[in-house]
Amino acid sequence: MSLESTLLYETSEISQSGDVSNKRDFDFVKPKFDFRYDLTPQLQLRASIEKVVNQLSFADFVAANDDEDEDSNTQAGNANLRQEWLWQTVFNAEYRLPNDVGVVSGGVFYHEHHDVIERIDVSTDEANIRSANGNIGDGEMWGMDLNANIRMRMINMPNLLLSATVRVVDSKITDPFLRVDRRFAFQARGFNSFGFRHDITRWGVNWGMQWFNRHDGNIKRYDIDDIELVAGDPTALMFVEYIDKRGIAYRLDANGFTNDVSCRERQRFVGRISAGILEEIEDRCTGSGRTLVFKVSGNF
Repeated sequence: MSLESTLLYETSEISQSGDVSNKRDFDFVKPKFDFRYDLTPQLQLRASIEKVVNQLSFADFVAANDDEDEDSNTQAGNANLRQEWLWQTVFNAEYRLPNDVGVVSGGVFYHEHHDVIERIDVSTDEANIRSANGNIGDGEMWGMDLNANIRMRMINMPNLLLSATVRVVDSKITDPFLRVDRRFAFQARGFNSFGFRHDITRWGVNWGMQWFNRHDGNIKRYDIDDIELVAGDPTALMFVEYIDKRGIAYRLDANGFTNDVSCRERQRFVGRISAGILEEIEDRCTGSGRTLVFKVSGNF
């Protein structure tokens, strides 16, 4: 049984001049506690709680253009933006399989967010409605992770490693425009991935594949006059690598061979989205295409 703890103190100063002159000081105390208990030599339980402070982006303080939206006005900056911070609580269990076959683990987490940064209304009059990144309030996020890394000793293939991950996430925050509870902006429901790596040591060859799929559905970003939805196809990567007797590695990567496509739908409204008057719907889909990458690395 072990308990590790840290206590960090963070201080910073932000000053700006121009159309807005402002200077502010920030101070944060960031504690962390990490508790581990080896129930057996194979089974470990772990719990941690930590205060996390996110850094601010300079782009949020100044006006900017949206390169992906030719019809929008210049996006306003926010000189009074505060840092978003959260309490991050995690509970995990890890089990090492007998005969060094592999490791399986699972856990749950809960995040208590404060001063969440998303879009807010900064309009000065009804003739010119504008939004900017701002602090919209407090929210919650929770979820579950499952992981497995297993060597195929049971079929006499110890050099074949299978890996799988499943993550499920949900969140809740009050939207500043519609005053309804929703998930965080562009918050996916989670993802699942699967991969393998096979080492053929007598030939100096290893090869494998990684497949990734995001859990799409209702992944949205709310702004003052539009709502964006995003979705995408699963992605996959394959590789093969050969290492010669001199230690030089030759690797071939194949990306995008599943021809995955990412799409965005933007719903534009007349005035504010709270009025519910839909003006138009824009659709855009993009794909990176298939690529082959050949790499040579080593010490010469």
